[in-house]
Order: sequence, then structure tokens, then C-alpha cells
Amino acid sequence: MLCESALACSKQVRLMDTTPSDSSSDQQTANSDASVSERLIEGLSSHAVFMLDADGTITTWPDPAATLYGYDRDAAVGHHVDMLFADPEEMETTVESLLAEAVDEPIETQHWHRQADGSVFWATLSLSPLEDGESEGFVAVSQDTTEKHQYDKMLERQNDRLKEFTDILAHDLRSPLSVISSRVHLARETGDEEHLDALEETSDRMARLVDDLLSVAKQGNVVTDPETTNVKDVVDTAWEGAGGTTERATLHYDHVGPVSADADRLIELFENLFQNSIRHGDGAVIVRVGPLDHGFYVEDDGPGIPADNQDDVFDHGFTTAEDGSGYGLSIVRTIAGAHGWDILVTDSDTGGARFEITGVEFLD
Repeated sequence: MLCESALACSKQVRLMDTTPSDSSSDQQTANSDASVSERLIEGLSSHAVFMLDADGTITTWPDPAATLYGYDRDAAVGHHVDMLFADPEEMETTVESLLAEAVDEPIETQHWHRQADGSVFWATLSLSPLEDGESEGFVAVSQDTTEKHQYDKMLERQNDRLKEFTDILAHDLRSPLSVISSRVHLARETGDEEHLDALEETSDRMARLVDDLLSVAKQGNVVTDPETTNVKDVVDTAWEGAGGTTERATLHYDHVGPVSADADRLIELFENLFQNSIRHGDGAVIVRVGPLDHGFYVEDDGPGIPADNQDDVFDHGFTTAEDGSGYGLSIVRTIAGAHGWDILVTDSDTGGARFEITGVEFLD
């Protein structure tokens, strides 16, 4: 018997456990049903099915639940179900409210759950009432849906980038098109070739803008087939591509373990971060790459990014350089988002810019 969802699974178990016998003489059938129910609960590999009493205290804890959460039976049975939630105080509704709602009908909720070793996962938890005249407790079904949750978040980010992309396309191209239209009109009226020079310059600027926008659009596609990627190789390639051979730029690399990523896009992420450091650095620039608990960082000893600008540096078109396009760091954020990673900017210990990329999956 397979369950399509946690809620469907809880309904099946609830029906198995609450189907009444036709008579007391049919004890063998009742025992058979109980045996089937137990095999269902124990045999599920993708769902953890366990029971709660009316107060939310865990009363059964089969092997799949112990495997999913890491708690053995003695550590779980007799404890309230809120022990499974990573941060119940931050939930939109309390665990008690969920139990009260589940008395009347099955419910499903999604939140971060915590395992015995302290690690967390995104869980889909369903609660269904066990009824025999009056409520006696609940069937709880928990499923690890972290992968789906992360994919949904990546799609959400991609959709946000797509909307941002179309807004920029409409806004940033309108101005040069207006210039072209005006210059064409003046060129026809005066025959002055300086208007043709302005047309050429504007068309070149539009071409660069289109290239930048296409890069943003391409890099924003969700990474669906990541591969084991050697970060050192990526950094070396990106440093060479970013002009790392210039005399005033020096790279210091601290080992970062292999990650699950699209190598080509990761190269472009590092290239843009390196170019940002080199372009904005005063004199000799030292760029450092190193590991974080759940990711890596890129920092420099340059002038840094003013606090007032740190919330804006990833916006499309934002730049403080006269010759900057404002798309380098935007592309960095887009690539990070396509991997399901987060990125923030802060100050390095030397006062320069420090970019921290987190949510990265390291591989052995």
C-alpha cells in the first residue's frame, strides 16, 4: 500500500485503526487488521507514521520515525510532539492550535523540524483524528520534503528575477531608444554627422545592455543537474578570466570542499566578484576566498561598500563606478539564487567588501 502524500497516508492509517468489528466473535479479523496497520506503519520508507494522544504526547514511535528523526523509542514516547519542531515559537500558529484544529478534520502543515543530532529538515506533517465516539488522539505522518521545498524556493526566486528582468528591459531600453529617435530626426533635419556618431555610441550601449540582460536571464535558470565541482579549479579559472594576472591583484585561497553546482555558472559568479574587487580597489588589492560552515566567502582589502549601499548592490543596474554597467553583482545574486543559495554583503576584517554565500551543499 503506497501513499501519495503525508495526508493521504494518515487517512489510510486512520481508517485501518478505526474500522469497527462487526462482532466480538470476529476477533481474528480485528487482529488481522491491526497486523496490517502495524505493517503499514513499519513498512513505509518515505513517511514516518506515529501516534499521539489527545494532548499531543507521542504514544508510538516505529522504526521509520526513529530513522527520520534520530530519536530512539525511549527518547520520543511520552514526550510532546512539539519536540520535533525546530522553532515552534516562530510558527505562524502554535502546535496546540494545530492539535485543536485536527480534532475536527485532518490537517497538514509544513515547517522546519529538528533531528536528534541538531540538524534540521523541511517536513510536511499531517495530523488526523482517531475517533471512536470521542477523540482519542491523532495519527501523525511526517515526511522529509526539504528537496521539494528548496526547489520551490528556487522557482520563486527565478520568477522574481524574470519579473525584475522584464521591468528592467522596459525601463533601461526606453531611454536609449528615445535618444536614437531624437538623433535620427536631427540628422535628417541638419545633415550633421555628429548625430550619427551619437547614434553609433547609443546603439553600442544598447548592445552591451542587451548582452548583460541576456546573461542575467540565462544565469537565472534553476540549476537542475548540479555536479560535484572542485572549487579550487573554478577559482583558478575565474581568477584568470577576471584579470588576475594584473600586477596589483593578489589571490589568497583557503581550501573549500567540493560542492554540488553548475561549474560554468560558478566560474562566472567568482569572475564577477573578482572583477568587482579589482575594479573598485585602490592600488594593490588582496582578494581572499575561504570556507564557511554552510558555504564560502569572497572578500578584499579595498575601500569596502558603504552601509547605505549594501542593500542595493545586487539590484540590476546599480553601480557607483562611472564606467560600470551595474549588472556584475546582479548576475552574482542571480547565479546564487539559481543554485538555491543565499548571498549577503558585509565588511571584511580589513574594511573591504566581504560576500558570503550560504546554503551550499558540500560533498565528501
